[in-house]
Amino acid sequence: MDVVSELLDAGVTAIQLREKDLNSDELIHLAQPIAELCRNYEAKLFINTDTRVAGNVGAAGVHLPASAESVSSVKAQIGNGFSIGCSVHTFDAAEKREAEGADFLTYSPIHPTTSKPGYGPAVGVENLAKLVGRVKLPVFALGGITPTRAAECLAAGAFGVAVMSGVMSPKDAGKQAKRYLEFF
Repeated sequence: MDVVSELLDAGVTAIQLREKDLNSDELIHLAQPIAELCRNYEAKLFINTDTRVAGNVGAAGVHLPASAESVSSVKAQIGNGFSIGCSVHTFDAAEKREAEGADFLTYSPIHPTTSKPGYGPAVGVENLAKLVGRVKLPVFALGGITPTRAAECLAAGAFGVAVMSGVMSPKDAGKQAKRYLEFF
């Protein structure tokens, strides 16, 4: 909770809660205080995959992995009040998710990353720029994003960046986040 508070204090505007090893009840228990913090900071909370948890805690939306069901079927379950983001790794997947009604995309991995080595080779900033030109949705860059790389992703047309290991440290998370935010 301290790390999330530090990130929000630094100016982070969205948090994605991704805890695959927790059941829905455990996830609700974890998400409720984070949701309250996000509301206090007027930041958005996205819950990975679990629409029930997102609705229960009043999250801004859900984020779907590349292998998840269609956006339209998720919207049919939860209505149009939630934002739905989708992870994509190819141009075809991005165009498919856009056609299904996604609100934003997270394209990855831009650079090699140690946190998710199984997602194939890095797609690179050049492909990020191409993808941004192919879809009308906001695209967030993810994967191996350092503060300097954040600037190049923004220059390539990314709406923003998503960062995990670059800020999720029990020490100095806020300082790390501020290094990224300098580029916005």
